Amino acid sequence: MAFIGAVLGMAAVVRSGEPSVWQPLAEEIVLFIDEAETRYRVGDARAAQRAVVEAYFGVFEDRKMEAAMRTTIGAKHTYLVEKQFGSMRKAIKRRESPDVVHEIAEGIRQAVRRDAEVLDRAGVPAEVFKVNQ
Repeated sequence: MAFIGAVLGMAAVVRSGEPSVWQPLAEEIVLFIDEAETRYRVGDARAAQRAVVEAYFGVFEDRKMEAAMRTTIGAKHTYLVEKQFGSMRKAIKRRESPDVVHEIAEGIRQAVRRDAEVLDRAGVPAEVFKVNQ
C-alpha cells in the first residue's frame, strides 16, 4: 500500500524533477466533469451543463491547457478533445440517457489526463501561454 502511495505521489512530478503543471489542472477538469455527470443523474440538467461549461471555459481554456495542447500535441487532436466537451453539453441538453452522458464524460476524463501527462513529460510550462507575456 505504501508503494502505491509513493507512486501516486511521484505522479505529480515530471522527469526533470519539476512539479507537474498540467496533471493537477486535468484533475480540476475531471472534478467539474464528475459534478456534471452527478448533477445530470439526479435530474439537474442546468447545473450539469454549467459544470461542463466551467470545465471547458473556466479551466481547460482559461488556464491555457487548450493552447498548450494545440501547440504541443497538435490542432486536430486538440479540436477532437474540445469537441467532446460540446458533445457532453449537447447530450445533456437533449436529455440523452445517463449512460450516453457517462460515456462522453469518461472520454473527456481519459483525454485530459492523457494529454496532461504528455504536456508535463514535455516540460511545457503554463507561463508560456499567459496573455501579454
